[in-house]
Parts: sequence; structure tokens; C-alpha cells
Amino acid sequence: MQNKFVTILLFAGFLIVTGVIYQKYYRPPEIAPVQASGKILEIKMRVLENQWKWDPRVIQAKIGDRVILKIFNEDAYDHGFAMETFGINKRLFPKRETTIDFIASKIGTFNFYCSVPCGQGHYQQTGEFIVTE
Repeated sequence: MQNKFVTILLFAGFLIVTGVIYQKYYRPPEIAPVQASGKILEIKMRVLENQWKWDPRVIQAKIGDRVILKIFNEDAYDHGFAMETFGINKRLFPKRETTIDFIASKIGTFNFYCSVPCGQGHYQQTGEFIVTE
């Protein structure tokens, strides 16, 4: 019984040590945690009624910013807001404002789109999120 306990402790110690070594020496910088900037960026957006468009279509932030999107759906039917890079997929109910809160943790240009089939212009309802240093 005690032999199993010692084996489990040794294995746990091995996992901790190798995890620390990986974090310090081998982890690619693009997946490292981002230092929060402390800045809060609130962006008001709209889904334009019967147009299958975002307003604005391009949004920008700096790395580490906390981004709060306030999206008002002007249509009488549901839409969605999805940005896979940041793990976002939120339903936008008709004639309502929806808030989405996340950290801009990667530099680059990322696409967002409507994730709820909503009509003839659904596949054109896209936009860009640009994160700079």
C-alpha cells in the first residue's frame, strides 16, 4: 500500500517538474499568457436590419485589452456572433443588445461571422477583428 503511495508522489513530482521546464524553455511564445494592459475597450456594434451586415465591419484593439462588444440586433430574427480564435459563439436575439466580454490575447487579423443561419445574406455577414501591439 505504501509503495503505491510513493509511486504516485514520485509521478506527481515528475509531472510538475516537466511542466515547469516546458513552460520556461519549450513553450512557443504565441501560446504564452498575455499580460493584461488594464485598458477596457467598449465597442458598440449593430446587425443592420435586413442587410446581413455588421456596423462596424472592422474592429480594432491592442494586445492585452479587455474588449467589451455591445451588439444590437436590429432584425426581427436571431443572428449569432462567432470568432473561433477567442472561443466566442453567442446568439444575438432580435431587437436586443448582447454583451460579449473577452481579452484580445493574440496579435493578428481574425474573422468574425454570423453563426446562426439567418437568411439569404447569411454567408456574407462577416467582419474582421484586428489586434496590434
